[in-house]
Amino acid sequence: MRKWTEATALGTLLSNTKCKKRPDDLVTVARAMKHLVGLYGSQEDVATRAGLSTEMIRQFLAVLGLPRSVKVLFTKREIDSVDIAKELAALGDERKQVSVAKAIAGMPSKDVRDIKRLVRSEGVSVKRAKKAVLNAKAEELNVFILDFSGDTLENLLREAKARRKKPADLVREIVRQWLESRRGEKR
Repeated sequence: MRKWTEATALGTLLSNTKCKKRPDDLVTVARAMKHLVGLYGSQEDVATRAGLSTEMIRQFLAVLGLPRSVKVLFTKREIDSVDIAKELAALGDERKQVSVAKAIAGMPSKDVRDIKRLVRSEGVSVKRAKKAVLNAKAEELNVFILDFSGDTLENLLREAKARRKKPADLVREIVRQWLESRRGEKR
């Protein structure tokens, strides 16, 4: 483990927060921040001296509260996102933190965001969400975002409920049917 001085901790903090590509892993940066909090007395004082927000300091420090096996994934940079550290810490339950961390280790940030979205919006397990995201990549799935007026959205939701389908599945079905009918018109 590194022996911290004020100069080495500040150097680590600045070199890892003031550039796009961090030279150090998140655990190392968080340990530097923790050392500085001990020296300066508070996260706010560290933030002020380093020119960072207290929220950023809190997010980095969240890594240190994670289970050892999860911190190892951050140290190896198999997980290398401050946002993911914050999300894992928010889970609270140590078993969930380990399970989710192992499931997402080595995955690109976009895939992790997609997994998180599926877990939250669809209520599926992390394992199923990861499988769905990986399968979608294999199928070269394309995602479209559509704006609907309030009335159109209400009608879509009502129709999906009547057909006992998820709204996204109904939209896919409608688009497929429309494309098939267009193919038939061109013949």
